Amino acid sequence: MRRKTWALSSLAATVLVAGGAGAAWWAVHQRTSDIHRGGEEPFTLTSDTTSSTDKDGKPRRHHGFDPGPAWPVYGRTMSRTRAATDLSSIVPPYRVEWKVAPGFLEYPPSYKDGVLYLTTNNGFASARSVLTGKPLWALRIGARVTGEPAIVGNRVYFGARNKIIYALGARTGHAVWRRHLPYAMESSPAFDDSRLYMSDLGGHVRALDLDTGRILWTFTASGPVKHGPALSGGRLYFGDYSGVMYCVRASDGKLIWQTHTHGLSSGFRSGQFYSTPAVAYGRVYIGNTDDKVYSFVASNGDIAWTQTMPDWAYGSPAVSGGRVFATSWDGTIAALSARTGTPLWRHRLPGNTISSPTVIGPYVYVADRGTSISSTHGDLFAYRVGDGHTVWRFPDGRFSTVIAAAGRLIVAGTLHLYALEPRRS
Repeated sequence: MRRKTWALSSLAATVLVAGGAGAAWWAVHQRTSDIHRGGEEPFTLTSDTTSSTDKDGKPRRHHGFDPGPAWPVYGRTMSRTRAATDLSSIVPPYRVEWKVAPGFLEYPPSYKDGVLYLTTNNGFASARSVLTGKPLWALRIGARVTGEPAIVGNRVYFGARNKIIYALGARTGHAVWRRHLPYAMESSPAFDDSRLYMSDLGGHVRALDLDTGRILWTFTASGPVKHGPALSGGRLYFGDYSGVMYCVRASDGKLIWQTHTHGLSSGFRSGQFYSTPAVAYGRVYIGNTDDKVYSFVASNGDIAWTQTMPDWAYGSPAVSGGRVFATSWDGTIAALSARTGTPLWRHRLPGNTISSPTVIGPYVYVADRGTSISSTHGDLFAYRVGDGHTVWRFPDGRFSTVIAAAGRLIVAGTLHLYALEPRRS
């Protein structure tokens, strides 16, 4: 009888343990409901068709060649909206004007006055003619550079995995100054008239003097900051790898607000902010590895809405025309209402993606990583922003892939850089 009682007790304990484990698994993995306060929170719909500018003003003409507007920083402008709707003449179909192999590319180049400025994962920085792709100068860094450079005046700025920030002369590639830091960087700089803003993998965001590289202030987050901050209205916006979103004053690094996202994805799990935020309409939009796209109120950090994607939202969102374009690892690209987060359309790419969408003219461009594990490159797609209709496909792409320069679409494939010219009738 005792054996029977003991056996029943053991069985009951096993059931309780299994039930507890199941409940714990459910608590941790069960997705929470999305937040829908977008219609109640502040939202200002403004035009986003203005072109980018930098401290030098309008581009210069060279012997009748019109270089067009600059693309001086990752995301095109300091607000990182990745939008160039004003460049309506850059539309498919295209022809390949030139193709070069500068090395392994994770980011596209920046652009100004007929010159593309490029950094590569295999440790090179170079300046190239937008008309031919030929190098004007090249510099071996000796360490991975995983971020698009920033062009400010006649200098090029970027940080590297060797813990150094570089300021190079745009015409020669010669070092103007270098600043050694305690931690590596894999983000793209932001800038204003006098300061350069850089984040690092130690969880710091710093302001440096543009002319000398002197550190002006340092802000310490609660986790690594893998992306570059967005700058708007004298404020910097960025998230960290502990799932916290921040807003600090650009002049002195003083914290204005911070918002934790712990538990908003599923149970007690907190995601990581890998993507670069975009600031528009009085909101801050950013993807998270908790599968959600977030819309924060820029003034106070309140969460206006969240929208759950099918997988990790790695890519940096594009914002244009009242829409947010976001991707997730499973290959989904979706257009969401910028005000409410309501899905407007979505597609599934053939392969996985960590690509960041970019709007140029009437189309949004995004790439996948290919359809097999052994794929060395994926494909680039163009979708109509209004209804998601597929209009074009190009057989190379992988990461953050395109900018516009001198009336051309500049495509960063895995190992090749392309200039595509529209086929005009």
